[in-house]
Amino acid sequence: MKEFELLDGGTIRVRATTRAGLVTASLQGLMAAAQPRTSEVDEKTERPFSFAAADFGTLLADFLTSASKSAVEHKEAYEDVRFTLITDKKAEGAYVGRPAESFKSAPKQVKAGSEVAKNEAGEWETTVTLS
Repeated sequence: MKEFELLDGGTIRVRATTRAGLVTASLQGLMAAAQPRTSEVDEKTERPFSFAAADFGTLLADFLTSASKSAVEHKEAYEDVRFTLITDKKAEGAYVGRPAESFKSAPKQVKAGSEVAKNEAGEWETTVTLS
């Protein structure tokens, strides 16, 4: 299970059963906030990434900021992640998406160091603040 909720004020509340799911749902929330208009062509794109950070919250913020920059630079909307590695301090893989003709709102940067924790149900959750 992974899900996101767009909140007022440029924030995204995210919850998932795994760290990989939390990262993927955060990316989907980031792209939903940007409201991309994607191409009708069913062409998939993949952009590789590799990140290391002192903690998972910083790793998540770095991942999302990079995805935002890559989406703008390559005119792509990402809808999934293909991980080759994910730990509490490192992530490697590729953003998976398709060409975007435009964004209603440019993908935003993420304020550093989102706090990530497990809730009472054992699910990972965080609130991502966009700037």
